[in-house]
Amino acid sequence: MSDGQLLIAAGLLAIGMLLLSNVINLASDVGRARYARSFGHWLRLGLLKKIAGRPYGDFLTQNSGVLLKKVSQDVTQYITSVLLPLLDGFARALTVLFLLLTLLAINPSIAIGAAIVFGSFYGLVFRLLGKRRREMTRGMKAANRGIMREAQQLLGGIKPVKVHRAEDHFLDRFRTHSRKQAKLMAWMPIYQNGPRYFIEPLAFGGVVFIAIISAARGENLVALLPTLGVMALAGYRLLPAIQLLYAQLTLLSTARHSLDEVFDEFIEIERATEKEPKGKHGRFSCPPPMQWNREVSIENLTFQYPGSSRRIIDNLSLRIPKNSVVGITGQTGSGKSTFVDLVLGLLVPTGGVIKVDQTPLSKEIQRAWRGGIGYVPQDIFLIDDSIAANIAFGIPKEEIDPERLREAAAAAQILVLIDNELEKGWDTVVGERGIRLSGGQRQRVGLARALYHRPSLLILDEATSALDTETEAEVMKAIESLHGTVTMLIIAHRLSTIEKCDFRIELQAKSTDIVVNSFIDR
Repeated sequence: MSDGQLLIAAGLLAIGMLLLSNVINLASDVGRARYARSFGHWLRLGLLKKIAGRPYGDFLTQNSGVLLKKVSQDVTQYITSVLLPLLDGFARALTVLFLLLTLLAINPSIAIGAAIVFGSFYGLVFRLLGKRRREMTRGMKAANRGIMREAQQLLGGIKPVKVHRAEDHFLDRFRTHSRKQAKLMAWMPIYQNGPRYFIEPLAFGGVVFIAIISAARGENLVALLPTLGVMALAGYRLLPAIQLLYAQLTLLSTARHSLDEVFDEFIEIERATEKEPKGKHGRFSCPPPMQWNREVSIENLTFQYPGSSRRIIDNLSLRIPKNSVVGITGQTGSGKSTFVDLVLGLLVPTGGVIKVDQTPLSKEIQRAWRGGIGYVPQDIFLIDDSIAANIAFGIPKEEIDPERLREAAAAAQILVLIDNELEKGWDTVVGERGIRLSGGQRQRVGLARALYHRPSLLILDEATSALDTETEAEVMKAIESLHGTVTMLIIAHRLSTIEKCDFRIELQAKSTDIVVNSFIDR
């Protein structure tokens, strides 16, 4: 080939190879991104599913803000700061390897020298900064937890925060963690990119040094140009690849706290002794509601929280006949709400047993048992959705039964309000935690929710204690209308709330014991 033909052929080949290289790089970027983000979705959903499957008692010792951070922030940071850098680092390592092999084929001494010099420099820097990276990892873990926790507490309790003019207090607590995070993050680019500012002059100086030495020896510089060209190519292509590999490894090691958070949560979940049973395709089982005909019997029930020396309930025995109304009172700390959680199957007794028609309430039947229970707590949890969605709680919109909605709302004495006073009726959005409804309206929505599934056992855990006398009377009127059709367990502070119950029980705390003072037929 002539010089002109060689130039044209080489130019076309270079353009074609560059185009092919860019197409491969683009395809690999898309492939890595799709894989990493899909894996993030799988990990996020799996982590939340495993957290939701943990026993209720575990949530009593966990901060919900920290759990939320693990599901959202930590998984996202793991994908962007650990998994993607790991995949990119693998690609960069291959690039460096092929460049070194190419240089080895062209000029072995330059290839070996470049590998030793560059590798030693970056290895030394990575090792020297190891302690700082570990400190940053621990600091970022604490700062991220604090940011999520303080922000959630400020926004979740915005009403008392404003009433008590405590905005600055919570903002100061948030500021402490946010400032710490900002300071730590400011060092990240220095750790990642700092070596580049030292290695570039070193590499360029090496080329100049060789040229000067060769000139001093009287060597032909024209003959030296191919060697210098190879060295320049090595610096031009090899240095960025090694620098990016180093940066990705630095980011990976510095952001390891996100991997630790996610991994530790999975380990804690796997160690849990009690887990919610799963049905088909990994979904939570929803067996038909358990049917019972005679009574719920509680025999020598004992319970104390893990890590506590005090028995909240000690040797409690009683019977709850079918379709009866049982009222339970007691002073604060006497174990009323704990008793309810035990009946719901949310807590596992330390001793004794709860039987339904002589069938022990074991974990195998707990979900079927809960399927037949309507529960109305003191603080009704409402989602930021329509009234219909809040009553048919957890039911997809297309599966909500309109007749059951009206039946439950009528029994809870809120149907008139929905039909006549709310402009959008069932589609009225209640706002976050039902902020657009009054206290009495929220309680009646909660009662309607409990009645939607036509429960065989209705539990009211101080459901009227926060209401005024008139509103409480209206809610109790709705409850009394169900007398004789459903078994009811009513927990209350005031005796007036349970005066029409078939049976009354008073729980009383005496040092470490809970005793039944009375079991009185009305």
